[in-house]
Amino acid sequence: ENILNFMVGNTNSSTFVRSDVLQVLQHAGLMSESSSTHPAFITTLGFQFLLMNRTFQVWYFVMQYLKTAQARELDLIDCLNLIFQLNFSTLGMDYSVRGLTQTQVQFMQHLCQFGLVYQRKKSSKRYYPTKLSINLTSGDVTQTDMPNHSSGFILLETNYRVIAYTDSKLHISTLALFCQMQYKFPNMVVGTITRESIHQALMHGITSEQILSFLCMHAHPDMLKKTPLIPATVSDQIRLWEIERDRLQFQEGVLYSDFLSASDFEKICKYAEDLGVLIWSNSGRRLVVVHPSRHDEIRQFWKRQKHS
Repeated sequence: ENILNFMVGNTNSSTFVRSDVLQVLQHAGLMSESSSTHPAFITTLGFQFLLMNRTFQVWYFVMQYLKTAQARELDLIDCLNLIFQLNFSTLGMDYSVRGLTQTQVQFMQHLCQFGLVYQRKKSSKRYYPTKLSINLTSGDVTQTDMPNHSSGFILLETNYRVIAYTDSKLHISTLALFCQMQYKFPNMVVGTITRESIHQALMHGITSEQILSFLCMHAHPDMLKKTPLIPATVSDQIRLWEIERDRLQFQEGVLYSDFLSASDFEKICKYAEDLGVLIWSNSGRRLVVVHPSRHDEIRQFWKRQKHS
């Protein structure tokens, strides 16, 4: 739960997520790489991860971790053996770490961070498998908290207002990724889907279909009485806002201007065109845009032309 909260930007969960977990999230492509100006943020794949069943989420996360086992100098076979041992454990029973290999002891510490194992403290000689680890290889997805419409909490109105009957920090933070939150009550939040909030979500790689899937997945039982489930005015507008953002394509280039004569302008145009790097030109305003890959070469050519 803390990992999912961290992914959707809940700052209260950041203290519970260690660097090992963040590395796995970034290695799996679920979160972007952080920098001094931009913190790590959920990606398109990360939002799709939120829509998964909890068992699938745990399996996916563990598999991504195991892909980094060699880099962590862990024996992959030992790690898999421990996972299967946990699956055959009994919920509520404690087990001794005696008999585990050094790799398994180290892997155990990481499983504690993932919520698959509980230890009272890091140096404890006993551990408790959690429900997540016991159900991990059972193949029974009905034992997880897979969302269903009977427990849905979202009401979506035709005026783009979202009413969510929940006090879950995860649900509220997820809604805030694409909604402008307005009111918060003890068991309910109210927000509005706006052009700016959708564009903000799109900038971070969340697609319109993922947003609509989340709204459908957690729809309140009262919304099931309506056809279509999502009001057409809302679903169409969300898709239009996504298309609107994709109307323009950006391409990096270098601008040449202030040509003293039309012949100078034509020489640069022809030279750039011969090199295959001419992006755009305007003879009336004597402007030329070229691809930056050959900028130095064109600049040297222009210097030679001016000297001659």
